[in-house]
Amino acid sequence: MEKTVVERLRTFGINEMEASLYLTLLNNGEETAGELVDVTRIARADVYKTLNGLLEKAMIEESATRPTKYCAVPIEAALDAAVMKQAYHLRQMERSKQELVELVNRQVPTGPSEAAFTVSK
Repeated sequence: MEKTVVERLRTFGINEMEASLYLTLLNNGEETAGELVDVTRIARADVYKTLNGLLEKAMIEESATRPTKYCAVPIEAALDAAVMKQAYHLRQMERSKQELVELVNRQVPTGPSEAAFTVSK
């Protein structure tokens, strides 16, 4: 089952390591980075990098206490956050597309008769 879940999470912009840590937190509850290293056998530096990615994606939360503990947000809330982030990026692409089309249309000749093509052999 976990492999299928990881594959599905990838469609939400979550890489395999993020999916692995997220599922570990979802199953185990609160964990410190050190505990995640022990449980997952992922290198400490990679765990911290991955936790930061999950925090940016609003899939996990961190405690204000020391040592810092991390916990997964409920799956539906995590996926809602991923969908909202993807929707935001899609809107940005739409705006950029329109700006780029207008910019190119101002700078590029519109008809084939205006362009000069040469073929060399």
